[in-house]
Amino acid sequence: MEKTVASALAIAGLALVATILSGEVAGARADTAQLSPRFAIDGQTEFTRSTEVTIGDGGWSPFFRPGVAVWDGGSILAGYHAGPGLDYPTQTIRLVPHPVRSHVSWSSAARIRDMLAEARIEVDARYREGADANLCIVQAGAGDIVAGSEPAPIHDDLSAYCLARRAAGFRVVVVTLLPRSWMDGFEADRQAFNELVRQNWTQYADGLADIAADDRIGEAFDNLDQTYYTPDATHPNAAGCAVMAVVTAPVLNQMPWRSDDCQVRFRSPGQAWTAWLPYAAHFSYELQDGDGLKTVFAEYRNGTGTTVAVSDTIGLDTVAPITRAPYRVSAKRGYDAILKYAVKDADPCGPKAGTVTIRVKDSARRVVKTLAFTGRPVNRLLGARLAVPRTWRPGTYTFYVFATDNAGNRQSLVGRNLLTVRP
Repeated sequence: MEKTVASALAIAGLALVATILSGEVAGARADTAQLSPRFAIDGQTEFTRSTEVTIGDGGWSPFFRPGVAVWDGGSILAGYHAGPGLDYPTQTIRLVPHPVRSHVSWSSAARIRDMLAEARIEVDARYREGADANLCIVQAGAGDIVAGSEPAPIHDDLSAYCLARRAAGFRVVVVTLLPRSWMDGFEADRQAFNELVRQNWTQYADGLADIAADDRIGEAFDNLDQTYYTPDATHPNAAGCAVMAVVTAPVLNQMPWRSDDCQVRFRSPGQAWTAWLPYAAHFSYELQDGDGLKTVFAEYRNGTGTTVAVSDTIGLDTVAPITRAPYRVSAKRGYDAILKYAVKDADPCGPKAGTVTIRVKDSARRVVKTLAFTGRPVNRLLGARLAVPRTWRPGTYTFYVFATDNAGNRQSLVGRNLLTVRP
């Protein structure tokens, strides 16, 4: 069967690109050491029931590790009232087509000099050699305006903060400030500070996410619109965080990532290689037909032409198990009953079943007891111990045996038999 390979990661609809990126990165570190990849088929599961599988390394390639994004600033980053997983950093990272480990460092009314004093622990310690990218996203200055500082010295402090993070190896993205129209004097200082950032960010940062330029959330009095803001008229709600994410994600995506210069290709035994493909953490892949052990070979190539070969194996099992319950059982209330059963399965199922479930139903077909097991041997007659409750009425019950194999196939035939409960 011809192999089809398609990237499982696609980002669409990012129409709003906030800014261009500056050319040079001060203090960026290089790491050319070859790393151990985590290439796997379906996350290194042992069996699959489908020929269509996921292959890849999840961002742990021979040439880099997952990216790092550290967010530093005030309470806007915390996502007050946005809802779980709907805060600004989380929504942004969802739009980044790279595996990224995201960390948020924030404090209410954060002032830049305090952030600068704490950054070695809160930010720089997150730096990882060999990461696909090390990014610091900073939104700061609002706390300083509230404290009465002037825009120019606030901007100087922001510049010092960003240059220090670049020296620590990060690529820095600056985020402009949102309105707080209810606060006397804040708006004029915010506008002046944002303008200083727009004019000068290339001197100390690598990207600008100009969320204040968005006419839905960034103009004066937009913070009074509860379409995008919480009732406190300061913090964006989930919809406002989504706008911020759409502005910011393209800036992060355009940063230099190690994976930009990496390619991969794949093949099955006896088959030709696919074309070299742009790197992605995961791909969909079609295994060769026929149950049994399958191998996928992969090769990685970086921008210098260095090639690394890896592979992984998985068992393809498309045959469903069959369960049997060959014997009737009789037991007194308050005593044990041994329910005999077997799970029949053909290779390459493995020596044990994935799950076995026995359900006991009364004469009204209501489930009165469920027994569940994992790791039970297949193709053998086994017994399941059932403690018959004294509260059960004497009479005839039926027990059913269900099973899945290690590939996730559910039984094609359900074994069942009778259980007689005596007084």
